[in-house]
Amino acid sequence: MTRIVLVAILLLVAQAGTPERDVSNLPGAQSEAAIAIDPTNARVLLAGSNSFSEGTMRAYDSTDGGATWRTSTVFPAPRHKDATCAADPGTAIDRHGRQYYSFVRSTPCQIGHPHLYVASRAGAGAAWGTPVLVAPLRGARFDDKPAITVDEAHGRVYVAWTRVTHDGEYEILVSSSLDGGRTWSVPHAAVRTQDQITYSTVATSRRGTLYVAWHDISATNIEIVSSTDGGVHFGTPSQVVAFAIVTIPACGTGIVIPAQRLTCVQPDPTVSVDTSSGPYSGRVYVTYTLTDFQGDKGIAVTVFDGSLRPVAGYAVAHTALLIAPAPASVNADQFWPTSAVDAATGDLWACFYDTRGDPKRTSAFFSCTFSRDGGIHWARPVHAATVPSNETQRGADPHEYGDYEGLAVSHGVAHPVWTDSRDLAARAEEIYSTSLTVRDFSR
Repeated sequence: MTRIVLVAILLLVAQAGTPERDVSNLPGAQSEAAIAIDPTNARVLLAGSNSFSEGTMRAYDSTDGGATWRTSTVFPAPRHKDATCAADPGTAIDRHGRQYYSFVRSTPCQIGHPHLYVASRAGAGAAWGTPVLVAPLRGARFDDKPAITVDEAHGRVYVAWTRVTHDGEYEILVSSSLDGGRTWSVPHAAVRTQDQITYSTVATSRRGTLYVAWHDISATNIEIVSSTDGGVHFGTPSQVVAFAIVTIPACGTGIVIPAQRLTCVQPDPTVSVDTSSGPYSGRVYVTYTLTDFQGDKGIAVTVFDGSLRPVAGYAVAHTALLIAPAPASVNADQFWPTSAVDAATGDLWACFYDTRGDPKRTSAFFSCTFSRDGGIHWARPVHAATVPSNETQRGADPHEYGDYEGLAVSHGVAHPVWTDSRDLAARAEEIYSTSLTVRDFSR
C-alpha cells in the first residue's frame, strides 16, 4: 500500500525535460545561489554563491543561455581562509551589460564586523573591479543580507540590506548608484525599528518606483514599502502576511523541518514586479513560505497593485494564497522559495524545494511553477532537478541549503539556480541550474 501511495504522490509533480547543469563544479560546499539575466540579451546570465571553504565569493557566467558556465572569484581568495569571511551573494545586470555582485564581508572572520560591498565589471568574462564599500558602519554593529536590483527606467542600481546598530536598533537601508557601482549614495532607511528585521528584497517598476519588502521576525509578519524618489523617502509599510506561530528560540517565525534539522527554515520573502506591457503590468508580488505553530503550510503569494493596494492573498482576506498546495492526505514541506516575473510576457514564476513524494520528508526536489493570470492560478509544478537533495545525509555541510535560492526569467525561459547535494562524497554541495519553458509543464 505504501508503494502505491508513493507512486501516486510522485505523479502529482511532473518532471521537466531539460537536463540540469552543475554550475559551480568546484570542491567544497557552495550555497545561497543568486542569478540575474541581461535585460537586453537573454543568453547572458550571471549567478553567484557562497564558497566558504575558499574564503571568497564565487561568480558564474554564461553567454549561451545556461548551456555552459565559467567561474571566477569576485575578490582574490585569502591565503588563510579565516582571514576574511564573505556571504549573502546578490547579482544584477544593467541595460549596458554591466554586471553587479553584492555581498557582506568581515575581516578578520571572528572579530570583524560584516560590511556591505558591491563589485562590478564591464560585462560577462571581464575582470571584477575592486569591491566598493557601500556605506561605512560608523559605529553600527554589522550589515546583513543585502539584495540588489537595477531600475531600467533610470539606470539606477539599488541595494537594500539590514543594518544593526550598537543600541540594538534594526534598519532596512537603501543606497543607489548612478555611475555603474563606482560610488554609492548616502543610505536612507526604508524602516527603522527595535524589531528584528531581515531578509530584505527589492524590485522596481517600469516607471522606476522602488519596492522593498522584509521579514519582521519580532512582529511575526512580512511588510513592504515603496519609494517614488529614488529611495530617499518611503511610504507607510503595508502588511504582506501575519504569521500565527509559537516561536522557537533563535528561529523567530522560522521552523525546523525534517529536511533541514540544523538551521531554521524562514519565510524568505521575494518581491517582484510585472514590468511587461501585458494585462497585469505594474502588479507587485511577494512570495514566501507560510509557517505557523503546526509547521510548514507551503509556498504562498500576496499580490498588490502598483500603489500597494492588495489584490489577492493574505492582505485581502487574511487567508494565504498558496501556490502549489500538496493534497490534504500528503504530509510534505515546501521551503526556500524564489520568484521572478518575465518582463516579456508578464508570467510570474516561482521555484522552491518540495519533499512531496518522500514519507520521511528529508529528500527534496527543487521544483518550479508559473502563473499567467497575475498570481491567482498556478500550473502543476515540475521538478527542476532530476535528482532530489538530502541535507540530512552524512557529510552534508552545516549550512545545509543556505538561506535562499535564485531565479531569473526572460522571454519565456526560466533559469532557476539551487543548492544541490546529489553528490556529497565527490563534490559536496554544488550550485545547479536548468532552463524551463511553459512546454515543460505539458509533458
